[in-house]
Amino acid sequence: MVVFNFRLKSKAAAAAAAAFVAVLTAVICAFCAANAQTTVEAAPTINDGNYAEERAVGEYLDSLGYTDRALVSCDSVKIPREFDGVYGDYNALQEKNGFDLSKYKGKTVRRYTYSLGGKKSEFAVVLAKNGEVIGGHLTDGEYGGDDAPLDKDGKTG
Repeated sequence: MVVFNFRLKSKAAAAAAAAFVAVLTAVICAFCAANAQTTVEAAPTINDGNYAEERAVGEYLDSLGYTDRALVSCDSVKIPREFDGVYGDYNALQEKNGFDLSKYKGKTVRRYTYSLGGKKSEFAVVLAKNGEVIGGHLTDGEYGGDDAPLDKDGKTG
């Protein structure tokens, strides 16, 4: 470790030294920021090792004909304990696909979101719990946008 010890005779000299150190620090930070390597975010993966669930989701989407897809995100969501108007409507949408989320009230489930067919405006969202698909829908990805049953050619879960 190197230690510099010096004494300044005036307040002006102390202020000048402090300004010099501040400018030197700013230059070093700017240099480091300019030369920092950026990392490309990897595609999302399933981190909890629940491969049976991932496989079940994939097989479900395959059965509906959604084979051209890419995983966008995988996260945990909690199903509300009480279904208000919005979630009541969402559960009605699930019932069109043969699912019923009321069995999972208050439970945490996994949500898998896939982009479909390389289109940036169509996504499949699949809910799963304990290796089993429990719900899903199609969306355009817009908050408040219209969700549709997850089916293709009149075929549902």
